[in-house]
Amino acid sequence: MPMPAIASDRLVDLHNDLTHYDTTIAHELREFLRGNPVNRSRLKIDMELEEMLRAFKAETPAEVECRRDMLRYKRRIDDVVYELLRMLDERPPTRRKVNEEKGKKRAST
Repeated sequence: MPMPAIASDRLVDLHNDLTHYDTTIAHELREFLRGNPVNRSRLKIDMELEEMLRAFKAETPAEVECRRDMLRYKRRIDDVVYELLRMLDERPPTRRKVNEEKGKKRAST
């Protein structure tokens, strides 16, 4: 799903916030797919963005459509966050964690 286009100058800040949310989650997803550790603290549903999008008072039909598209896009990102968290819970520990635990066992013996 492509990022929605900006319908007016009034939506620029919301669009920038949505872009930041998108790139943050995309970065963590790439790390997961590469088998690297994921920063779970960055995998949060952005409820503040949702509230700001809902509270935005559109003045033109283009703004109404843009706001609707941005909400739809944000919910798609939310779905990715939920799914990634689910997969992380099912994923075996990363190699780095396993190696650190082996090192601790060797040091204690």
